[in-house]
Amino acid sequence: MTDILVKIKNLSIITIAASLIIGLVLIIRPGETLQIVSLICGVSVILLGVAAWIIYFVKDNSMFMAILGTISLIAGIIVCVKYKSIITIVLILFGAFLIVSGVIDLLSAIKAKKIGGAGWKVSMAMSAAMIIVGIVVTVNPFTSMEMITRFLGVGLICYAVMDLIAYFQIKKVAGLETVVDKDVTEINITKDDIE
Repeated sequence: MTDILVKIKNLSIITIAASLIIGLVLIIRPGETLQIVSLICGVSVILLGVAAWIIYFVKDNSMFMAILGTISLIAGIIVCVKYKSIITIVLILFGAFLIVSGVIDLLSAIKAKKIGGAGWKVSMAMSAAMIIVGIVVTVNPFTSMEMITRFLGVGLICYAVMDLIAYFQIKKVAGLETVVDKDVTEINITKDDIE
């Protein structure tokens, strides 16, 4: 089992490095990163549309491929051209969701307080925080977009650090098990020792 974990952790060095680099880029350049990611997504969808049209003309004259190609081309172009508007709409909807969820949780906390339920203070504080974050995201989506991007960057860096710690822990455990395995194989037990 440890051998499998060591092999997986050896591969995770790549994800650790990538997470650190991407995390730093997200923190340092959140606006540009969002633009690049949006453009990559838009171009990917455009390429999907082109591929669907190629399949339509070369292999399969199905209307499904023609419709898929057309929708993909239009969606990809919209994503490339209007990515800020799309992100803004998503953030406004996310903010509204946080506000509604926060109000519902706040009402639940008030009800829990009335009946003497446990944990209502924590629930009330978390609900208020959720409402505040929802209002901030809804009122100022551009600043929120960069803040969320930076938060993702911090999360990726934390992931990389934790995964690096786990990498060294697994290496240490694997080294200890090797020593234990060598000691165990050197012990010869006979029937006389058991009796």
